[in-house]
Amino acid sequence: MMSSRRKGFLLKFLLFLFALNSISLFFYFSSNPALLFLHSKHSSTTKIQDTHSSSLTQNPQKSNFYFHGKPWPILPSYLPWTLNPNIHSKSCEGYFGNGFNQRIDVLKPQKRSVDGWFRCFYSETLVSSICEGGRIRMNLDKINMSMGGENLETVIGRGEVEELPNFKWGAFEIEVSEGIGKGEKGRKLVNTEFLDQYVPYGNVDRHTMRSLLDSIRLVKPDEFNCDEKEKGPNPDSGNNEDNHILFGA
Repeated sequence: MMSSRRKGFLLKFLLFLFALNSISLFFYFSSNPALLFLHSKHSSTTKIQDTHSSSLTQNPQKSNFYFHGKPWPILPSYLPWTLNPNIHSKSCEGYFGNGFNQRIDVLKPQKRSVDGWFRCFYSETLVSSICEGGRIRMNLDKINMSMGGENLETVIGRGEVEELPNFKWGAFEIEVSEGIGKGEKGRKLVNTEFLDQYVPYGNVDRHTMRSLLDSIRLVKPDEFNCDEKEKGPNPDSGNNEDNHILFGA
């Protein structure tokens, strides 16, 4: 007699738990539409992906519905690199790469001239620089680096320093018609003081971009010969024949 009552009680209790669990799941999924979206994605992956992609382009505000209830603010850090001078040092935006606002004209571009030019943008937050220039020649025979495509046995045990490129003096050259000093020292684009201030070593033993900038040599037009040229506009001079190169230090 007690056994049948106990069985009936357990059956009713299990039914009660099932009903309670179903109600809880209903309210849980109703308050979290993202979970419903993920669940339906398994049954119609292609259709959901196409619908979701089109919604991102047509109405980006609705895209937040699928991921979280609260919209995420669009930070300036998501936008392309900018020269906003109002970004403060050591700020979040500065650490995201938007603080390169100190311009240094190492070699000023001359209007209506074919001379080379070079400048850097320094970030006080990242303590580093991004540099660019025009009329620059790269000498491959003065750059030593790993060949790539090597067998695994040959690279095992090789240190990181051995994989980094090594730039010899004159690995890069800039064409200028005037301003070259005497001797090889007078042909250097930047000196040690410039490198220490705008491209410091920091916590690395070997700074590849620093050695690249240190290898740049000034040459006269009759010494500047290129087998291949990459055309790009000089934003200041308007000359469209510059071979423009961007360096990230």
